[in-house]
Parts: sequence; C-alpha cells; structure tokens
Amino acid sequence: MADDDLDKSDPGWPKWNPPGPSVAGPGEPPAQAGPWIPIPAAAPWGQPGFGGVSGVPPGPAPGLLWGGVAARLGALVVDAIVLACSVFVVGLIISGAGLTGESGQAQPPAATALFLAWCFLTLIYHPAFWYVFGATPGQMALGLRIARASDGGPLGAGAVVVRYLIFSVVTVVFPLGLISAIIASSDPYKRAWHDEVARSVVVRRQP
Repeated sequence: MADDDLDKSDPGWPKWNPPGPSVAGPGEPPAQAGPWIPIPAAAPWGQPGFGGVSGVPPGPAPGLLWGGVAARLGALVVDAIVLACSVFVVGLIISGAGLTGESGQAQPPAATALFLAWCFLTLIYHPAFWYVFGATPGQMALGLRIARASDGGPLGAGAVVVRYLIFSVVTVVFPLGLISAIIASSDPYKRAWHDEVARSVVVRRQP
C-alpha cells in the first residue's frame, strides 16, 4: 500500500482499503484493495518469545504496524482524561444551572436525568466509538484503529459487544489487565484477551 492510501486529512488515523468492491467518485479510477495479511483463526496466541519468530510480519499491510501495549495504554489514559473532563463539565452545568438541591434534600429531577445521561454515554463510550469510527478519541490521537483480523474490515455489532464485555472485565480487574498486557506484549500480533475472543486486531500508522 502506498503512502497515498493513508488518510492525511485526519492525522493519526490509519486508513487502508479493505478487500472487496470499492466505490469511486465520478471520473475516478476504482481504488485498489490493500494487501491485508489475514491472521489465521488457529494462529498461536500469547506464547512468550513467539513475536520474534521469523515469518511474522511487523504489520498487516504496508504502512501499518500492530498496535503495541504502550500505545494502547496511552490511548486508555487519553480516554480516561476525556471522560474525567466530561464529568467535570456535567458538574459545571448542574451547578451553573442551579440544579443542585439543598443540603440534605434530594437532587432535582433535571440534575438526576443529566447525571444518568452521562452514565449511559460513559457506558457506551468505547463500543459506540469502536463500531462507528473503529477507534475511540484516545486511539485516534495515537493513530490506532481496531479491525477484523481476517480482512482488516470494521468489526460488526456482535464482535464489538463481545470485545467490550471482555475489555471491561479485564480493565476493571487489575490483575487480569496486567496479565492480558503481558500476554499481548509477547503475542506476534499484539492481541489482548478481548482481541482473541472477538477476532480483532489493533493497528497503528507507521511513523
């Protein structure tokens, strides 16, 4: 894949042409599919030292690399900051609009509704961004994107839900998250537990 196949209009987003028919504009030649390297369903996973075995490509296509643990951790930090800022904004709105109740009294319905709306948006933050954009804001900022391991296409709704459920458990339970990160660091395709179950990979644009 030439560098022109990458999206320069949106910095940090790796973009490729997945296999399949492409839609070209009037008078434009059809886009060529990028040479995505599929990951076999039976590919060895999480074997210490396996990432150094010859024959394992550094990425799924020219211009793309597997998303490493450090970059993915950085994306989590950015997303955490985004969510922390959002709760701060919600607090300012509630306070500024005079929606706070008197001391010892129940919060007004408007404040409760706004808080519940924030909780809902926080809950769907990751899966919604994964499904619609292929990456959360934190992942976009670090040039990461989630794709199907088989052909580089976007994840379907079912795969997104499965990935998010495993991701939530692994992220909340610290020992599991640490173990998953160690396994992903030694995996040739940098897959964490949620990637293995959902048949997904995380890729990033090559600097």
